[in-house]
Amino acid sequence: MLGVALPRFDEDEPISGPPPASLGRIAGGWRQPVRDEAKLKGKIIAYKSYDEIIPLLSTVVGDAPWPSNPFWFQTAEGYIHSAFVQPVENQPSSGPAPITPPGIWVQVSVPIAEARLKPNAPRVSRKIYYGSVYRAVDVAQDESSQWWYRLKDGIAYSPGPYVLATSLRFLPPEALTPISSDRTDKKIVVDVVKQEMTCFEGETPVLSARTATGFGSNRTPRGEYEVLRKSHTSYMIGGVGSDHYDLPGVSFPTYFTRSAIAVHGTYWHHDYGRPRSHGCVNVINDAAQFVFRWSNPAVPYDQHQIMVKRGEGTKVVVV
Repeated sequence: MLGVALPRFDEDEPISGPPPASLGRIAGGWRQPVRDEAKLKGKIIAYKSYDEIIPLLSTVVGDAPWPSNPFWFQTAEGYIHSAFVQPVENQPSSGPAPITPPGIWVQVSVPIAEARLKPNAPRVSRKIYYGSVYRAVDVAQDESSQWWYRLKDGIAYSPGPYVLATSLRFLPPEALTPISSDRTDKKIVVDVVKQEMTCFEGETPVLSARTATGFGSNRTPRGEYEVLRKSHTSYMIGGVGSDHYDLPGVSFPTYFTRSAIAVHGTYWHHDYGRPRSHGCVNVINDAAQFVFRWSNPAVPYDQHQIMVKRGEGTKVVVV
């Protein structure tokens, strides 16, 4: 059973476990406090700013700001609550992979990558984040012999900005091949009370992951559904005012309602265990990739997305 590893604990003896990654990116709010204890009443000894990168030493169970998330990260300076710290790695690739039309799939492999309108242009047009996914449709070399991918799906409708090739890892076809494609007894169960998603083959669970489902008027609707559409990536834009979101490269969305509610990867928070989304089922990127590969039917590597015929998609139950 593939699951999300989190420390188990006794209320009287909190314990720690390994961090989900060696680094963390401050992904929410403009200042996140670091405290001398894994408690809200702990003394604040530093603040970390949006997009700052910090080392993660361990995951610690401490006082929960809200009941569903008692997890804190131990850093070199103290403890920071996990909700708005995206676990990341800094793993630059060796360079570009060969590209043939219609392109290849790539994933950001460093904490923050910089998109530019031209290779090595002086201005950064936008930042893109660890774990987000795009289709690279071309490569170009700048005057200093650095290679750049040109991105399309996930960030633009036509060939768009350039990103250093070393900031992106190539996702070859074998990394996206179907899992258990011969099974016809698959089912995805999303429990909005427990905030947990479980994938079943028959009665056997094959994946369990904590979720962040829809909140308030955007709550994820209960009911029985089936997979209607699947994409390697999506550029999600919506909301108004303080509720506006602009999220390129959302990884591996698997849609199951006609209102475009999907299971998909998340890089803008790490706050699982409570409703907080605009309706979708937020999970970590690895869980989203599993669901994308495992749910029926498969998306061919050379296609951005597929529309699924009625009766051919994996069953999804929201309880």
